[in-house]
Amino acid sequence: MSKKKGKNSNYKVELDENGAPVKKGEPIKSFLEKNQNILIISLCAVLVIALVVGVVLVMNPRDDVFVEMDFGDYGKVLIEVDRNAAPITAGHFISLVEDGFYDGLTIYRGQPGFVIQGGRKVGAELEAIEGEYALNGYNNPISHKRGVISMVNDSKTSEFFITLDDSAAEHFDGAYAAFGYIAEGMDVVEKIAEELKKHGKDEAGFVEDKYAITIVSAKIVNFN
Repeated sequence: MSKKKGKNSNYKVELDENGAPVKKGEPIKSFLEKNQNILIISLCAVLVIALVVGVVLVMNPRDDVFVEMDFGDYGKVLIEVDRNAAPITAGHFISLVEDGFYDGLTIYRGQPGFVIQGGRKVGAELEAIEGEYALNGYNNPISHKRGVISMVNDSKTSEFFITLDDSAAEHFDGAYAAFGYIAEGMDVVEKIAEELKKHGKDEAGFVEDKYAITIVSAKIVNFN
């Protein structure tokens, strides 16, 4: 004999909008059918947003580019290159780093409390760039305080210097293209300056080639 549910039973039959019993599994199917347009639109929106973000990242790359400069036994220096402050100079420096230009070159000037200088390659044929500083009509916001990297004006091609004291600003601001900062490794910069001072052939701190300190490598790195 078949059993029937009594009047007081908690058993309930779920009905659809037409009053017909809903079979197992139909609520999900019904939901998907009713909302498929919404789901499709949502999926398309996500894809469009992802595409837009991708295009923005390509057209507007991150402004904080970091260069690791390895000085062998002296240690490594991490340079934050500011492409907003000096886009021409910064872009040129980054290009040289990516080409491996600085690998094996040297730091040949060191004045403790002032600057270290290097990055010249004898015989290199590089096109001079226009420095971004006040005398050239550029508003460069970077002041040459302690830990700033800037391009040497004599070549405007590859030579750079790093400042060791805030007082350097009064000598260089407005006349040299600063393009970045030392994010890590100022102790290494100071160590190099002290070592070169021992062999300096003049007050400016320039040394003979045999005493110059080698840049083992310079490369773009990720830094968080």
